Amino acid sequence: MICESIDLYAYFQWERGGAKRGLLYSYRHAATLEMAPRLRPAILIFPGGGYEFVSSREWESVALCYFQEGFDAFVLEYDVAPIGQYPTLIEQAGMAMLYLRREARHLSLREDRIAAIGFSVGVHLAGCISFLWDDPALMRRFGAECAKIRPDLCILSYPVVTADPQYRHAGSFDHFCAGIADQSAYSLENSVRPSAPPCFIWATSDDSCVPVENSVRLYSALCRAGVPAEFHAFEHGAHGMSVCTRDVTEQMTRETEHVARWVDLSKEFLNAHDFIPVALQ
Repeated sequence: MICESIDLYAYFQWERGGAKRGLLYSYRHAATLEMAPRLRPAILIFPGGGYEFVSSREWESVALCYFQEGFDAFVLEYDVAPIGQYPTLIEQAGMAMLYLRREARHLSLREDRIAAIGFSVGVHLAGCISFLWDDPALMRRFGAECAKIRPDLCILSYPVVTADPQYRHAGSFDHFCAGIADQSAYSLENSVRPSAPPCFIWATSDDSCVPVENSVRLYSALCRAGVPAEFHAFEHGAHGMSVCTRDVTEQMTRETEHVARWVDLSKEFLNAHDFIPVALQ
């Protein structure tokens, strides 16, 4: 395995302007003599944390989960409050995706098979580049390359979606918009359009932190727009279950083992959309 960290600000030669993170961590397959060279699909991971911290439970365990399926995995460590807000957050997400597009051949990646996976507020960040890849802040930074920022597929786990006061995760939207941006403009269900990437969504019905209505609203918006989508709502489960393994949960229960099925279901969704390694031509 090749593990590296990439300073995205250094790569793009941008001034940090107070940003402290904007780092991309890779978990890549090393070339071997036993197997022919291959181009691999990639998955870009956005951990959660309410824009207050970057969750370690949704980091390496997720990367290794998809690594063993033939993906090269990348984790974005983004800035959090008070530095992490609009437009810094959406710019860092855009930098991460555009880095993978630009360097796909060098990294032996399939340039047209780069997925994003988000957890909790990480979904909000992944959603911003999936549905709002031509946001004014991104257009100013990336211009015509904005079209490359949109992922080719999204996996959205117990997502923070809506700014509706009845169901929103208030802290996440307050940190992201920080009085600078209109919260309703970044309510993801209002931003879905037919060109959005296929989406796999999962949540638990009794999530007391981020109501399942966030997922329902996003799934409904995707269906109305004609975007390929799949939604799994498990009856029970706490917020932040990640990949539901012993290293990310305090206690394995029958409930946890049941919810863990989302991982295999997401892999089936990826395979159905041709996210598989191919021989290097």
